[in-house]
Amino acid sequence: MRVDYHNFYSEDGSREAIVFQKPDEDGWFVDLLENDEVVETRKMETNGVLHSERYAEDCGENWVMYVF
Repeated sequence: MRVDYHNFYSEDGSREAIVFQKPDEDGWFVDLLENDEVVETRKMETNGVLHSERYAEDCGENWVMYVF
């Protein structure tokens, strides 16, 4: 189970990012989709340090803007 908080979409509609949390796990997650398929799910964590909701939103925005 999970709770979705934010969705981001590329202008051409081929990319989407979904920012969410899991009730049974700390932290924020981002599903990165391309052509309606999940390419990767990223946990917003670096070396054991959990990142903020804003950090997860930035990841989603960067994905749909083709930064990575």
